[in-house]
Amino acid sequence: MLTARVDRDLLAAFDALAEGRGGRSALLRSILQQALKQVADAPRIAPRADPAGNRVSLTFTSAEAAVLDHRAAERGVDRAGWIKALVRRHIALKGTVDDGMRDAIAPIRMQLQRIGRNLNQAMKAGNAAMMADSGLQIELELRRIADMREEINGQIAALAEVLRGETAFWQVAD
Repeated sequence: MLTARVDRDLLAAFDALAEGRGGRSALLRSILQQALKQVADAPRIAPRADPAGNRVSLTFTSAEAAVLDHRAAERGVDRAGWIKALVRRHIALKGTVDDGMRDAIAPIRMQLQRIGRNLNQAMKAGNAAMMADSGLQIELELRRIADMREEINGQIAALAEVLRGETAFWQVAD
């Protein structure tokens, strides 16, 4: 049994397509079989042994719902996903970073690492220039590069913490 919610326009278009192809069920089976053939070599993940089936109903004021929607949008998830993540974090279950945030942070961390490498190369070149008796006064510039390198390394470490599942965002007062 498979249930899917679609809007009326999509259902009407699907029904028109299914009309000469054995009806909804036959067309849907055919589409699913074709889709599975296209991903035949994709890794398979076993279904959960303990599916989530316990529902909780919550009622919020309009203002609370607006805040929830805003917070969820900041994290790139829907309201229910944000509430589930918050509850799971509070009861110490699955406190990892959501995929949207992880996808947004990973490229930033990579760019910072590239900048850090460039600063390291600049430091090496500066140190080599000082040793070559060039007479250049670059100590101040080397200090600035070293300071930038330390700041970049600090930011890389902070992003690494986030990617490893830093969950301070979800901590709430008891």
